[in-house]
Amino acid sequence: MDFYLTAPDGGRIHFPMNPERVTMQTEARVISFDVINLGSISMSKGREPVRFSWKGNLPGIGRKGASFVKNWKPPLDLAKQLLSWSNTDTKVRLLVTNTAINHDVYIATFLPDWTGGHGDIEYSITLVEARELIITTQPQNQPQANAAAATSRPTPPTPKTYTVKSGDTLYGIAKQVLGDGGRWQEIYSANTGVIGNDPDLIKPGQTLRIP
Repeated sequence: MDFYLTAPDGGRIHFPMNPERVTMQTEARVISFDVINLGSISMSKGREPVRFSWKGNLPGIGRKGASFVKNWKPPLDLAKQLLSWSNTDTKVRLLVTNTAINHDVYIATFLPDWTGGHGDIEYSITLVEARELIITTQPQNQPQANAAAATSRPTPPTPKTYTVKSGDTLYGIAKQVLGDGGRWQEIYSANTGVIGNDPDLIKPGQTLRIP
């Protein structure tokens, strides 16, 4: 299980340590989950935006090689990126692998605490689900033939393969060829044999199948 935040420009944070618990709040309900049980989360339609929150640790250089640390990066760099997204109200994609959590969110609060010792940064974070307001209108007295013609327009075909270039990310590729960067995991799932276990490690020259 891995926790990711991905920005529209392709910037991504892969949290190096999983939190022990995640709290999900929707309307008046507050539910806490052990991380190992997150796969049971489901959310119905017609609800208020969900708030996710947890407390975690960004490990310092003293724990860079620890077996429980994944994809280590300097904690100060991670904290600066999270603060930047929070301060600029950047919409990011929250993905928790092996669960149903895959949502656009805003970082409502990010509170870092430099604890010393190994150089760790302890933090608390709250994410609010980003839900777009979509209003549709139906012109009066519109002939049914026109409506049928509008719905029958062919969709441009999606490329079947993509060759990775220097500087590419799966998020950027998904945004370019599928029109939605949040669908990067579909590309990763279709190409795990080529990419390997880490979706961050794509290499120039690799040919990826586009689902």
